[in-house]
Amino acid sequence: MTWNEPGKKENENSNPDPWTGKSRRTEGPPDLDALIKNYFEFLGRFFKKKPPHQKITIQPHFQNITYAIFAGLFLIWLLCGLFIVGPASKAVILRFGKYIETVDSGLHWIPCFIETKYVINEQKISSYAYESQMLTKDENIVSVAVAIQYRIKDANDYLFNTVNPQESLQQATASALRQTIGHTNLDDVLTSGREKIRNQTQDLLSTIMNNYKTGLLITEVSLQPAKAPEEVKEAFDDAIKAQEDEQRIINQAESYAMQVEPIAKGQAQRLITDAKAYKQQIVLRAQGDIARFLALLPHYQKAPGTTKTRLYFDTLEAVFQNNPKIFLDIAPGNQMIYLPLDKLNQSFSVIPPNAISNAPADTTRRGSS
Repeated sequence: MTWNEPGKKENENSNPDPWTGKSRRTEGPPDLDALIKNYFEFLGRFFKKKPPHQKITIQPHFQNITYAIFAGLFLIWLLCGLFIVGPASKAVILRFGKYIETVDSGLHWIPCFIETKYVINEQKISSYAYESQMLTKDENIVSVAVAIQYRIKDANDYLFNTVNPQESLQQATASALRQTIGHTNLDDVLTSGREKIRNQTQDLLSTIMNNYKTGLLITEVSLQPAKAPEEVKEAFDDAIKAQEDEQRIINQAESYAMQVEPIAKGQAQRLITDAKAYKQQIVLRAQGDIARFLALLPHYQKAPGTTKTRLYFDTLEAVFQNNPKIFLDIAPGNQMIYLPLDKLNQSFSVIPPNAISNAPADTTRRGSS
């Protein structure tokens, strides 16, 4: 008889092998097609209306596989919700598109398909450059370039408050720089006012970005050296050279002033000191004269005539003592004799000291007489 001969009733527990002659088991792993078919039949009978006495039977191996599939899917769903936020980043959590919270760095979990996350690096410094021709306060055209450095300070505002924060930042930069240059003269833009322009531009740009709530923080504004358009570059170069010459002359004048000013201050201080000393001297002399006159007052009250004569002679003595010239009135009607004693004193000082001791006696007597 052949293998699986028609009409032969196979044993439920054995199936002889035509080559080995041994019986084999008919029980084995279920067919995949049969499992899928049974699964759909089970779902159909479960959701359809059935008689109360009808009972749904599920094969044990099919029930275990179903539980395993659901358990695996649930585990995968749990693992998909795990995420790690870096040290310099923050994550914005949305639940069905609505903002819920912002979490810091670390390990976090969200229910997958219910909540979503957006991780933003808030410590990363980004930069861009802007350059354009602008009109100054004194109606001159100048080409100005600026470099902006920024970072994200609020992830929620950065993601959902504006459509394009970078484009908003570029437009705000152009507005702030044009406003600052428009209120500044050309000389300040080219030379001494660059630091002031940089500070004003940064403050104005930060104010605009805060009002727009873009979530960006301006960290640095670097103003590049301004230059003239190509059409007027030669005239600009001449103006810059003139300004450099002006600054050089100013520096030379300041250097000369630093040399002369201390000397002048020293002389002024010396004159002030001399004046104060002279003032003190005059005050003390006046106080001494007052004390002297107050001391003579009782004598004057007792003998006015004698006191007046004495004061007169004292005054003449003081006057003639300081005067090198002497006038002699020989007799009434005669001419006054002038003796230049100052010249005589100089001539006497030229004579050697031993000349008088060696002179004749009669000459000395004549000179003394």
